[in-house]
Parts: sequence; structure tokens; C-alpha cells
Amino acid sequence: MFLGALIVALAALIFIFSFFDVVGSKPFKKDLRVYAENIVEMCKDSVYVPSCYDEEIPKVMNELTFEEAFEVTRIVQDLDSSYWYCHVLGHNISAIEASKDLSKWTEVIGRCPLGMCSNGCIHGTFQERFRDAEVLSDKEVADVIPQLKTICEDSESRTFTGLERASCYHALGHLTMYITAADPIRASGMCDQIIQGGRESFDNVCYDGVFMQIFQPLEPEDFALIADIAPQTQQETIALCDTFEGGKRASCHRESWPMFEDEIQTPEGIVQFCSRNVTKRLEQICYNGVFYILTPRFDFNVDTISAFCESIPDEWRGQCYGNAASRMIETDYRLQESAVALCGRAEEAGSGEQCYKEMLLYSTYNFHTDTPEFGRFCALLPGEWSKRCLNKEGYSVRLYADE
Repeated sequence: MFLGALIVALAALIFIFSFFDVVGSKPFKKDLRVYAENIVEMCKDSVYVPSCYDEEIPKVMNELTFEEAFEVTRIVQDLDSSYWYCHVLGHNISAIEASKDLSKWTEVIGRCPLGMCSNGCIHGTFQERFRDAEVLSDKEVADVIPQLKTICEDSESRTFTGLERASCYHALGHLTMYITAADPIRASGMCDQIIQGGRESFDNVCYDGVFMQIFQPLEPEDFALIADIAPQTQQETIALCDTFEGGKRASCHRESWPMFEDEIQTPEGIVQFCSRNVTKRLEQICYNGVFYILTPRFDFNVDTISAFCESIPDEWRGQCYGNAASRMIETDYRLQESAVALCGRAEEAGSGEQCYKEMLLYSTYNFHTDTPEFGRFCALLPGEWSKRCLNKEGYSVRLYADE
């Protein structure tokens, strides 16, 4: 019974993604600014203001709709620019909406906003739906794999952006942990069976979903799921990750960053953290992950990020700028100008080419190239880079070394 429902529900994602839209495209009858101003006032003296927003904004859903809650979020962000990263809030809002009627969870995904909260809405809906999923036997897993292999791939009815596809595979990584009772060996093995070949490989993001579930639980149910396997020390963490090889080991280590939080906030610590990888490509992906983590910690501030990247060893300095700039775009489309400004700083520091190459990559990774959003982004880039963007050269950009 569960297996059939799982297949039908996941298959619906192929169609649901085509209905993504940005909230705020229609007028709201209520004065949502009043809600936002009250929340900012309420949270201003909190020890950590973003966490207060994560808790308080979802409460407006007692009176407002799902879409209005995200519009309140936009207004809060306009009032407080330190709150661009609202991934946890996206989880919280969509989980509330999905819990109202879990049979309509795919509809909630279809209503999730693009270009804000780092896809937290998508992940929160997915996890809410399958939080209490049954554990599948090996035979049931084998039966469901053919359907899972098509969920995140293009079809006649839907063409995914790279970001949408990565987010989908990442969510499947989380799902595999639920339906294997938090068995990372079986779960990551499902990723191997699910991932399709082609121009882009998404095995790493699926693995990341598996191991993120271990090291970054959000809800009480998440903590309960991994209670028997979650490492308690750095030594236990390294020992767990060393039971895997290759990309799985690297993903486990990369997603274990909360266990090394102090270490990765210094240039020397970042080098030590990422040096545990055994190939150049995996080492580069590790740096990408660390720079992505730190960018919201620096409140997406161009000055702060530039100063930090300048302290990074020469070999990784350009990647620091580029990864931070792409993280801005991934987090919120309204940060595009800041991302391009950061590449301008990189150019002044002699690292502009790698930063702008990452912008080219993200032009075709984040946007459909036949949309006005793509043209607007390309127009922000300077001179020749703008022309290359409009020529869709992002498809040919290679940022990471081969294994």
C-alpha cells in the first residue's frame, strides 16, 4: 500500500515543478507589512534574531495563508537584511502547510517560492510527507527504484533547471534515510541506483541528503530517527565517515561540518578540514561546501566576504569568491547585484576570472535560458562576460577537476 502511494506521489513531482512561481506576484488584501514590522520589533532583542524569525513568522499562518507567510518573510528581509538565509523558515512554513492534508503535499511543493530561502520550502514539504514513512524491504526498494530514477529527470512535460534537479535529488537523499530506517549504507546505495548519467552528475547532492540527515537534524522526529547512529565527537564522526569510500566518504565528511564548526571559520582550519579528501575534485567540492556555509554566516556582506577570501591561500582564493557569489544567487534572486559586485571585488584582487566563470555556470544552472530572468541576470555582468552569458556559455564551464 505504502509503496504504491510513494510511487504515485513522487511521480507527481515531475509535473509539480512546472508550476513553481515566485510569491508576491499577486496583491494581498491584508496589510502584511504590519505583521512583518511586529515580528521585527518582537525579535530585535533576541539572542539570535534569525532563529526568532524562524519561530515567529510561521505563527502568522494562524491568520494568513501559506503564500502570505512567505510575503511577510520578504518584507521582514527588506526590513532586516541580516535575514537573507531563511532555509529553516522555509522548512517550518511548508511543514505546517503540508501537515494540514498530507495527501496534498505535492500541491504544496508546487506553491513553494523560487528564488528565496534556499529551497527550504521544497525540502520541508518533502520531509513532512515522508517523516513517518514505512521502512522498505530490499525487494520493495528494488521495485521503487525505476520510478525514483525518473522523478528528477527531464520529460516531455517538464524541463528542470540544474538547481531544481539538484534540489530534487537532494530531497531524495533525505527520503532514502526515512525509508531505510536511517541506514546510511542502504540509503547511499539507493542514491547509486537512482542517479542517472549525463552532462551533470548529481550523486554528490543525493549523498549530501543522506548524511545531512545525520549531522543536521531539525525536528524532534529527525533527532529520533538518527539517535542510534549520530556521532557525538569529532573522532566518532571521522570513524563513521571512514567506513565509506570515495564520494560517499567525502559527502559524509562535508556534511559533518557542525562537528567542526570552530575549525572551518579560520583559513587554516578550512584547509585542514578539506585536506581529508583523497582526490582534487572532492577537495574542491569540500571547499565549495565550506564557502557556501560561511557566506550566510557573513550576512552576505560583500566587504566581509572579500576580506575573508583575501585571507584564503592563493590556490583557493578564486573559488572562495566564486562560491560565495553563487551562494548569494542560490539563496535569493534579489542578491544577484551583490553577487556580481563580489566578482568585481574578486577582479580587483586578481581572482575575477574564476568568479565570473562561476556566474556563467550559474546563469544556465539557476535559470531557464528562455526566460526574462536569465536575460536580466546576464545584463548585470560586465562587458564580455555579459555577452558570454547571453551566448549560454555556462553550459560549457567546468569548475572542478576530474577525479
